Amino acid sequence: MERREFIRLTATAAVSANAVAGFGEAAELDAVSDDDVYWARLRRNYDPPTDYADLDQANTGPTPRSVFDAYVRRARELSHAPAERFGDMWDKDLDTLTRPALAKYLGTAPARLAFTANATTALNTVLHGFPLERGDEVIVTDHEYPDMVETLLLRARRDGIVLRTVTVQSANEVALLLVSRVDQAINPRTKLLLISHVSAWSGAVLPVAEVSKTARSRNVAVLVDAAQSVGILDVHFDAIGCDFLAASLHKGLGAPLPTGVLVMRAEHVGKVAPLHPPSWDTAKHPMDLYEWSGTFNVAALSTVREALQFQLDIGAERKRARLQKLGAYWQDALAGVSGVRLLTSRRPGRWCGPAAFAVEAVPSSQLMPYLRRKRRVLVQDKSGRHSPFTNAIRVSPGAHSTFAELDRLVEAVRDVARAGSLPADGARD
Repeated sequence: MERREFIRLTATAAVSANAVAGFGEAAELDAVSDDDVYWARLRRNYDPPTDYADLDQANTGPTPRSVFDAYVRRARELSHAPAERFGDMWDKDLDTLTRPALAKYLGTAPARLAFTANATTALNTVLHGFPLERGDEVIVTDHEYPDMVETLLLRARRDGIVLRTVTVQSANEVALLLVSRVDQAINPRTKLLLISHVSAWSGAVLPVAEVSKTARSRNVAVLVDAAQSVGILDVHFDAIGCDFLAASLHKGLGAPLPTGVLVMRAEHVGKVAPLHPPSWDTAKHPMDLYEWSGTFNVAALSTVREALQFQLDIGAERKRARLQKLGAYWQDALAGVSGVRLLTSRRPGRWCGPAAFAVEAVPSSQLMPYLRRKRRVLVQDKSGRHSPFTNAIRVSPGAHSTFAELDRLVEAVRDVARAGSLPADGARD
């Protein structure tokens, strides 16, 4: 049974996916020579909250207005005749236009991509489906996303695999120390390694290409969690040299919620068990094994193409420079404050903008809600289960965030650090 036959499509369905406005808005700003003016004008493409400063955009990034409008048009057209238009949008818009564009952006071939709802689904596909026998070992770093650690703990209980953890280099250690730690942890039973490109805990950039080369030279497959890097760093699958790469596209890339991707080397296709095997012949589209999940948000996934174009119009190098400028601004302001500890290295190649700090006298589990409720600043508490930190706050502004929003954060943190505690009513609404 073919894909289109399975979902009962007709060949006459029409989707006006090309009738999309919004391209080039960022590119039109190229003539602006003043950097602050450029970003102020670009901010007009977003609808930021007015009652608080959103400095937690590594969690879920806002979608530019023009990209969201493109998604709404697709969703509306799909809703008019979903039984007929779903498959046509999948074949014509997602396969023909969006898949090649995303593959080019990620430095790989379109046939290696499976679209998913998010990085969690993509990662779980590999972590649940990778062939492992009792006694086989999986290595993770201590900066992996906690849900993924839980998946592997589940497999350990269910299948008898062994989970080993290596420690990511600290801000004061050399970056490639992690490579030697991974090399030392590998033994003949090691089959798979999970490593984040950018730590969700601290914003640290990890040496994924070097780790992949070392691990694969010893017959260990490598799964890279790129949820925090796509849309900020240059993520090139073939250059990284890993076996699998998973990412959420609604974070740094600014695609609609929920959108994600799984990239897989051809030799693993069919060997990794899918989460939701389709009932049709996948010879024509082998990655359908990992893309099919029942009805999925094909309108949002098709709009990844507009999100890509918006980011390309800005330029990756310009965006990274902006994020690092914002990150350096608030860190420099807090660097000399007694009781504040900065947790992310700013050495070249080891950060991309998001970063973490701690107020030593105040647990982050208390500081984060205080900042949101009392000081109107949204950040993320990065302590908790499977965290490498007992006390950490991650700050992740978007490229369109303002220095005034960062000033609000800095003022609040200085007040708390100097007092050595929260105000008596600081933890209450």
